[in-house]
Amino acid sequence: MTRHFKFWTLAFATACLSLLSGCSSMRVIESKVQTSTQWTTAAPTQALFRLERLPADAHNLQAGWAEVELESALAPLGWTRNDAQAQYSVWIGVRAAEFIADPWGRPVQGPWVSQVHVSMGNGYRPRGTGVGVGWGIGMSNVPYPGVRPGFPAPLGYTQEVSILIRDLQTSNVVYQTKATHEGPWADHATIVRVMIGAALQGFPSPSAVKRSVNTSIAR
Repeated sequence: MTRHFKFWTLAFATACLSLLSGCSSMRVIESKVQTSTQWTTAAPTQALFRLERLPADAHNLQAGWAEVELESALAPLGWTRNDAQAQYSVWIGVRAAEFIADPWGRPVQGPWVSQVHVSMGNGYRPRGTGVGVGWGIGMSNVPYPGVRPGFPAPLGYTQEVSILIRDLQTSNVVYQTKATHEGPWADHATIVRVMIGAALQGFPSPSAVKRSVNTSIAR
């Protein structure tokens, strides 16, 4: 009896350790998604599109990474890039910001009005390992709840992805979606890649306007 008890105790402990190891190697990215569609006819499951950029990003050497990721995400959904015969134009914008967090990771200041920002433009470089992220840090001396004097304030990060699709015949926006995420992760390229997929969940006709999309990825 004692031998069997020891065996099952060891097996249970091993299973727990395996479970904890698996959990610790993964993280869940929760994207808050809001989508609006105004298709004039049935939503197309196949279409040709071209990429659109804002004038401010026309000569931005760092722009393009998000467009490459978006093109890869749309391809399995039946949308193919064809600049000459495009039926739709597609624009993507991404941005990220730091915020001061309380001990529970909640924003003390809104991330987009905080004095600490991460500027990402509308994308990253399409090739290489470099990421076009610019940091501007200007911490204030205002005390925040849960922050001990003399210690750096805990930080969190907000990432946002916006996608607009326009019908080139009418110039009307027919699909608009936005995904946002708040968390402790600063690897913006990885997070944004996940959020692009979350923003396109259910494309071209998502079942819900507002929804949460959870994606598990490696730490």
